[in-house]
Amino acid sequence: MKWRPLIWMLALELGVAGCAGSAGSSAVPPYPTPDAGQVALGREIYLRSCASCHGTNGEGAPNWATSGPDGLELAPPHDDSGHTWHHSDQVLHETIRDGMADPLRPGSPLRMPAFEDVLSVDEIQAVITYFRSLWSEEHRLWQWGETQEQQ
Repeated sequence: MKWRPLIWMLALELGVAGCAGSAGSSAVPPYPTPDAGQVALGREIYLRSCASCHGTNGEGAPNWATSGPDGLELAPPHDDSGHTWHHSDQVLHETIRDGMADPLRPGSPLRMPAFEDVLSVDEIQAVITYFRSLWSEEHRLWQWGETQEQQ
């Protein structure tokens, strides 16, 4: 199962590379410069709502790649060492808003709580903007492409 995200990423990259020269393809808009105020607001919200599970600097729970005593995976990092940057803004927004159960265990309890009644749409977007500040330029650009593909 650990290979599935890598296989999907490779398939996506090959598909994008194969379509790069095709007629009618549209270029991805340039990556916007993150707004420093949004990054600061996102960090403030993150520290208040997310850091207790995902770590103060987005590093994830200690031993995050292992399962906890309940068998559920621990909170992953949101920095470059994690996989958050693999997901579009839409997927990140929906995950924060709706929470997340273990996708490999149907009917399992939410391993991440829903924040729909806690954070506004703008606050969720500010958290996503903060996540981007934790990523390398390469990962920010890759995630921007994913986001544009979903629009």
